[in-house]
Amino acid sequence: MKINIRKFKEGDAQKFQEAVLESVEHLSMWLPWCTPNYSIEDASEWVASAADTWQAGTDYRFVIEDAKTLKILGCVGINQVVPQHKVGNLGYWVRKSALNQGVCTQAARQVAAFAFEQLGFKRLEIHVLTDNDASNGAASKLGGEYEGVFRNKLLFNDKSLPAKCYSIVPADYEVKVSTVTSIYQ
Repeated sequence: MKINIRKFKEGDAQKFQEAVLESVEHLSMWLPWCTPNYSIEDASEWVASAADTWQAGTDYRFVIEDAKTLKILGCVGINQVVPQHKVGNLGYWVRKSALNQGVCTQAARQVAAFAFEQLGFKRLEIHVLTDNDASNGAASKLGGEYEGVFRNKLLFNDKSLPAKCYSIVPADYEVKVSTVTSIYQ
């Protein structure tokens, strides 16, 4: 499946909410905000805040969409940005109907290209709960170098848990400028 990534735009809330609600079964165990109660207000707030966090340089959120149908397939982005070190955390999720089609890997590669080529980042980190096999697999497919298990790395349901940590740096990740063209559409 061919995908594009793009910035969130006004009017995405309903389709984004639909993607979240379709994904509750496979995501709620990893993302505590992903519940059957995820409302249109929650989605609207997420979409509206995307422009502000982008402008502030603290969070770069992208919609993942099917290049042909423009259906929202999920979300990928960079958060927890540390500007003085040019480091950020890469996160991703895809809706149930887009699983096992390479969507996550394609989207994450495009965001990595954006981070290195457009933002001048020197490192992206991916932190995944140890038993989240799908996200750990995506980090490996993306070319993330496994750096070990970090203790108390992620706060999940008010509990500090260990996470597998991966990194991607420009020297070990081949970036082609052409992969970032869809970001500005």
